Amino acid sequence: MNREQVEQRTTELFQSGLHCAEAVLAAVLEGQGADAASFSPRAASAFGGGVGRSKQSLCGALSGGLIALGLLQGRDTPDDDWGAVAAAAQGVRSRFEAKHGCTDCGQLLERLGPQEGMDKCIRLAATTAGMFHDALESTVDAETAAACGCTAMKAPSPDKALAKPSGCGCGCG
Repeated sequence: MNREQVEQRTTELFQSGLHCAEAVLAAVLEGQGADAASFSPRAASAFGGGVGRSKQSLCGALSGGLIALGLLQGRDTPDDDWGAVAAAAQGVRSRFEAKHGCTDCGQLLERLGPQEGMDKCIRLAATTAGMFHDALESTVDAETAAACGCTAMKAPSPDKALAKPSGCGCGCG
């Protein structure tokens, strides 16, 4: 799936009854070729409408994307490095905040203004899923980098996504 398809899928899922966090989680996973059916939206259920419908704390769409990012690129053991997934998460959060002015659900709702059928939240969720899709498409596979022993996985700065390198697939050449 490309970014536009991920955004459209997010819209479809939201309109079908999933909330912001669940729709973004499922669409981002599907966009990366993961079998979304094998990942229950339950992982994101508590994050809809801020945290538990509180309209406070982190935006549910952002939370759903972070869960997807962790499922796709997170670590499996305490010994695994989590620098790449942390850099990708920080990068998306920074881009989200630059675009919307904040990451807090309640503040976002105030900025969005009145809605008809959650239309503005649906658009925000779709564009957020697109941001995560772009971040995942532009990151290097940690296993590829580890296989050749290079250090290309180190992010240039916490707020920038890792660029896809050339050569062996990890950036060493």
